[in-house]
Amino acid sequence: MKKVLGIYNNPDQGRSTLIKAIIPIFLGLFIVPAQAQWLGPTWETNIVLTQLDLDMIHAALTQQIHGKAVGASASWSNPASYNWGSIRLVKKLALRDQQCEELEYTMRTARPEIYSEHYHFTSCLQPDGTWKVA
Repeated sequence: MKKVLGIYNNPDQGRSTLIKAIIPIFLGLFIVPAQAQWLGPTWETNIVLTQLDLDMIHAALTQQIHGKAVGASASWSNPASYNWGSIRLVKKLALRDQQCEELEYTMRTARPEIYSEHYHFTSCLQPDGTWKVA
């Protein structure tokens, strides 16, 4: 695999281009060509996530984590990108009269070697039904 201008080209997958993405995981998905991915006000990741990775994380979060009991967990895996991870609901709390959840994220990649990163975020339910990082 060759890295050109912060973008990975994988000749094993028809030279498909992987993109770097900004992921406030529950705020929306924006794509940028940068050296690291931005996960919020002070979090950065060096794991390259594809759009499918981000969609899998979002689906796991909305279908298996938000609104569930403390301890709920979900995993995701994308063999095409060599990325996988898990999300766990650590704690429920109230902040500024909002229902909130503390979440633990683990992201792993086998590209170019096995690498792991861990994050904790607090996400709060908004009046419109969406979850946003507190």
